[in-house]
Amino acid sequence: MKPSPGGADTAVLECRQVERRFGGLVALSGVDLQIRRGEIFGLVGPNGSGKTTLTNAITGFYPPQRGRILLDGRDITGMQPHAVARLGVARTFQNLALFNGMTVLDNILLGRHVHMRPSVLRTALYSLLARKDEIRHRIAVEEVIDFLQLQGVRDELVDVIPIGLKKRVELARALVAEPSFLILDEPMAGMNQEEKEYMARFVLDARDERGVTVLLIEHHMDIITGICDRMLVLSYGEMIDIGVPRELIKDPRVIKAYLGGAHGAS
Repeated sequence: MKPSPGGADTAVLECRQVERRFGGLVALSGVDLQIRRGEIFGLVGPNGSGKTTLTNAITGFYPPQRGRILLDGRDITGMQPHAVARLGVARTFQNLALFNGMTVLDNILLGRHVHMRPSVLRTALYSLLARKDEIRHRIAVEEVIDFLQLQGVRDELVDVIPIGLKKRVELARALVAEPSFLILDEPMAGMNQEEKEYMARFVLDARDERGVTVLLIEHHMDIITGICDRMLVLSYGEMIDIGVPRELIKDPRVIKAYLGGAHGAS
């Protein structure tokens, strides 16, 4: 693992015996993990293994029925999504959640909502109060646009740009929230090899230059082994193994769960 910002080897996120059921379906069962500050932590498994359910539990969309979730030592189990976001957690989604009909710039600006404090008084005193905040938000957005090399499409409608750039816009919207913990749900889905390599570089830079700890859900194992410090393998909601990616991909249990027994045998 690369040195974490500030040299601290502390846990940013902890899941303790997390369980989530939907009726009679057990989506997560006894999930235990710690993600250290400064890590890029991979979460892998076949479709339906519980990856998105786990991220929804962390972010408050589907709180666990059992177990606890801690962020920087604070119990956030059952906390509302907006409250979790205010604690420094941002995410992207498996299916693009951009607003068509709006520009790249406007979509990214929406990511600043967690830092906005609208009120009648601030509106009435715009020149004294709100204008200074607006300038600060604009500066933060422009920094991220430069960071993700989106200057050339900043005024384009998101409807018309390629999928690789759309994924980058969604990452930008998450980063302008200035998170300390970032969840990326299949950020490279639908990309070609060149676009994947660009995105991988941006994820590494987000960790190294912006001090963000990352939970990365991804099906592309070359990306997981290339940039992740550790990974957790899920299958049918249960933990198969956790450890260094290049070691785990040789584990017969991981091969069987993730690739299928026939593929692994070949």
